[in-house]
Parts: sequence; structure tokens; C-alpha cells
Amino acid sequence: MPYGQLFEVLIFKIIIMKSTALSTCRLALTSLFLLALNLFAFAQDKIEIDKQEVGNWFQRNWIWVAAGAVVLVLIIALSGRSKTQRKITTVTKDDMGNVKRVVTTEERS
Repeated sequence: MPYGQLFEVLIFKIIIMKSTALSTCRLALTSLFLLALNLFAFAQDKIEIDKQEVGNWFQRNWIWVAAGAVVLVLIIALSGRSKTQRKITTVTKDDMGNVKRVVTTEERS
């Protein structure tokens, strides 16, 4: 067998045969994954909600819900105040660079 044909056969085996094996493996893993999802969904098919238990939760914890709402309203109300004061500091220096005077004024708007 000449080297050219040997090279072509090796390339064929590497590319085609390995890609076929990889695609078969991917197909098998995808099938298993979908089967697992189906089994999980089937296992959760019978779900019952007890309406009495849900109502009891609200009856037991209404004070916590009301307190949380009051705290949120207070936080929003107190953080809504904008501080309209602005401080301006003026530094006066002499020719040598020494500080002669510092004046801080508050401006309200």
C-alpha cells in the first residue's frame, strides 16, 4: 500500500470513525438526560396542597408581615428626606503659603 493511500485511510479512520463514536456517545447521554427529566417529572405528578395549612400560615404570621410593611414604610419615609445643607470651606493663605484664615459657611436651599 503506497504512503498516500495509507495517509488517506488513517485520516478516514481518525475523522469519520471517531466522530461517529462521539455522536453515538452524545446521543446516548442526551437520551439518558431526557429520560431522567421525564422520571423526575413523573415522580412529582401527585402533588396536593392543603388549603387549610396555607391559611394557618397567614393566620399565625400576620403580625410579622404587618411589622415588615411598617418597617419598610419607615425606611422609605426617612430616607426620602434630602439634606439641603451644603458646607463651603474657604481657606485664605498669605504669600508664603501659610494659612491665615479658614471660614466654613453653611448654605441652605
